[in-house]
Amino acid sequence: MNIGRSRKGARVNVDNDKCELYGICEAEAPTLFELGPDGRLRYRRSPADEDMVLAAAAARSCPMQAIKLESGNNGRR
Repeated sequence: MNIGRSRKGARVNVDNDKCELYGICEAEAPTLFELGPDGRLRYRRSPADEDMVLAAAAARSCPMQAIKLESGNNGRR
């Protein structure tokens, strides 16, 4: 479910070394996170601006603090 970068929106990053695949992020933001049948986490790296509230809720709810949000104005292309 990794989708290309938005032009200037925020980005979602998941630290796979910290993620324990509890699925709380999927429960908080099912349009952004998905635990696949293969046991891997898939997520949108560049959600739409209107989905950032869900992304923030997922980041706050992650017991491993594996989800980080970055502002889109960091000079990346």
